[in-house]
Formats: sequence, C-alpha cells, structure tokens
Amino acid sequence: MIDIIQKGGVLMYPILGLSVVALGIFLERLWVLRPERFIPVALLAKLKELLGAGNYNEAASLCAINDYAITRIAARLIEDKGQDWQKLSAVAEEVGSIEARELASYQSTLLIIVALEPLLGLLGTVFAMIDIFNVMSTGAIGDGQALSGGIALALITTAAGISIAIPVQVFHHIAKYMADKITNELERQTIALIELIK
Repeated sequence: MIDIIQKGGVLMYPILGLSVVALGIFLERLWVLRPERFIPVALLAKLKELLGAGNYNEAASLCAINDYAITRIAARLIEDKGQDWQKLSAVAEEVGSIEARELASYQSTLLIIVALEPLLGLLGTVFAMIDIFNVMSTGAIGDGQALSGGIALALITTAAGISIAIPVQVFHHIAKYMADKITNELERQTIALIELIK
C-alpha cells in the first residue's frame, strides 16, 4: 500500500488527506444525526401534555432546561402564543430554518471532496504523463516496457481519486438522508405543537 502511494507521486497525499477528512465528517454526522438528539420522544410527549392542558409556563420551563431542536422551536411558539396560524407558522419556519442549517452541516464539504478527488487524480496523471513524454524525448521511445510501466504508474492517482470519490458520494447521500428525515419529523411535530398552542 505504501509502495503504491509512493509510486502515485506527491498528489497522493492530498488525495488521501481528503479521504480522511471525509471519513471524519461522515462519522461525526452518524453520531450527531440521531433523532433523539433533536426530538426526544419522552420529552416531546410531556411537552404536548403540558401544552394540551394549557400549562404554558410549565411548558416554557421544560423547554428552558432541555436544549433540543424541538424545545427551541416550542419555546419560540410559546412566546408568541395567542397569534393566528400564519404568525405561528412564520415563527416556526424562522426557527426551523436555523435548525435545518445545523442539520445540513458539512454536506457541502463532502460534495467539494467528491469533486476534488477525481480532479486531483487526473492532475497527478497529467504530471506523470508529462514526465513520460520528457523521457521519450531523450530517445527512450523504444523501451516499451518502461513506457507501459510509466503509464500504469501515471494512472494510479486517477484510480485513487475516483475510488475515494465514490464512497464519499455515498457518505454524502447517507448524511443528507438522515438530516432530511429529522427535518421532516421536526416539521411534523412543529405543526402538532402549533395546533396545541394557537
């Protein structure tokens, strides 16, 4: 493995470095994007019970001591209780958009890595091909084995870049799916809270 990295040239290091960054982001997203971190079931049930009974002060206190996405949304809705549906929906959308941005963290970084990996691989191949043609210009054009070996080495970076870009693309889709699933559930539960508060 180390031999292949060395043969691939200096651009193998940023290619591998970006793969480590992508893996780190993916593992972080797997840890963060768990529904219980945003919408704890037991807490939500208690909050709905309090709101349904009209105990807004207790509900606000519950939100204040429990810092989750759903309690932050609920706290803002409680502040504006008594407003019409449109007003409460606008408040929920404002707070929800902030939560959605947090859920989507690092997705663009993964997409950038997906785009960069093959480009870095191609650049490594171009550099290697330039070296091959420089050797050919010195009169070694008849050495087919040396040329084919050089071309094979030139393709190592391209293969590495594409091989890493594919799983990183999968990482991005998994993280996006998890974030979208939580966002949709937040929207559903927010509508339920608005019904209890208005």
